[in-house]
Amino acid sequence: CFVEDEFLNNDVFSPIAYLGSIIEPKKVVIVGTIVAIVSDKMWYYDGCNHCKSKLEQKFETYDKEDGTSDVKNEKVYQCSNKDC
Repeated sequence: CFVEDEFLNNDVFSPIAYLGSIIEPKKVVIVGTIVAIVSDKMWYYDGCNHCKSKLEQKFETYDKEDGTSDVKNEKVYQCSNKDC
């Protein structure tokens, strides 16, 4: 529980805009308040189980007997990290 105690007793806070200036790897805690949810937009983050990069929804197609193609009805997600 050392990490929790360290966080609770740490009185140094920075704006979220400063996250990009962190040079060395470290754990950060982001505290925020949800003021609204836009219901027609995806607001959650689908992350890869291996590398935590964002998952992208892909549509798989298949060829039909008549020579046309169609999209499969199942959702397929692919990691956006090309090295994963």
